[in-house]
Amino acid sequence: MDTTLIEIENVSVFREQTHILRGVSVRIPRKRHTAVLGPNGSGKSSLLKLLTRDFYPSVEDQGHQGTVRILGESDWEVSRLRRRMGIVTPALDYEFSSGRTGRMTVTEAVASGFTATRLKEFGPSVDQAMADAIAATIETVKMSDLSRRTLSTLSTGERRRVMIARAIVHDPDIFVLDEPTNGLDMTARALFLDILDSITKQDAMTMVLVTHHIDEIPPAMNHVILLDQGRVTFDGPKADGLTSPRISSLFRADVHVDSREDGWYRSEMR
Repeated sequence: MDTTLIEIENVSVFREQTHILRGVSVRIPRKRHTAVLGPNGSGKSSLLKLLTRDFYPSVEDQGHQGTVRILGESDWEVSRLRRRMGIVTPALDYEFSSGRTGRMTVTEAVASGFTATRLKEFGPSVDQAMADAIAATIETVKMSDLSRRTLSTLSTGERRRVMIARAIVHDPDIFVLDEPTNGLDMTARALFLDILDSITKQDAMTMVLVTHHIDEIPPAMNHVILLDQGRVTFDGPKADGLTSPRISSLFRADVHVDSREDGWYRSEMR
C-alpha cells in the first residue's frame, strides 16, 4: 500500500511576472514529520497553499504544468480535502478572533474541526464519541478550564492552542502549521511548542511545519526541506540539513547551529 501523503512534482507558481515557486518537487510519506524552513519570501507559505488548494500549479510558457497529489489524488473538492487535513495559521486564528466566529465557545470552535466550518451553525451534530474527542483534545492543549469561554475573550496564545485542538480533533491524516508562533509572547510560545512536541510523538498524523525559526522544530521532527527563492535546496534528514554552513547559506548570514541534549536545535548569529 502506498503510504505517500503528499507528492509535488515539478511545480511552478507565478503571479504576473513573479515566480513564487520554481520547479518544486517534494514527497512526504506517511509519518515523516517534516519542517519546511526558509527566510521570508522563500516561498514557504506558497508551498503550503498548494496543499490547501489556495494555489494551483501554473502553466509555464512551454505548456508544462506540474502535479500536486494529496493522499494519492490530484483532484479534490476543497471542503472534502480540508476534512482530511488539520490546519493552523495566524490568518485562520485571526478569523476566529472576532465577529460571529469569535462568539463561538472553545468547545464549539473545536467541534467545528469535524466539518472544517467556521460558524457553529454549520458545525456537526455532536454525538457522544465526538464529545469525548472534543473534551480530550481540549485537555491536550491545556484549555479545559476555559472550554466555555468565547474565542474573542481569549489571549492570542490561548486562541492559538484552540486552533491546534480544532485542527487535530478529527484525527486528520495531515496536520499543517504555517508560522504558528507568530504574534505569541515568550511564555505562550514555549507552551505552544511543548504541545507541538507532544503531538509529534503520536502516530496518528503526519505534521508539516512551515517556519523560519530553527528552534521551533520539535525533536521528533526528523526531516527538513530548505526552500530559497522558490527552489528546494535541501530535502533530507534534519541532522544533515540543520548545519551551520547550510543555514548560513540559506539566510545569507554567518549563523552557528547546534543541537541540544534534549533534541531541540538552536541558532545564533556570529
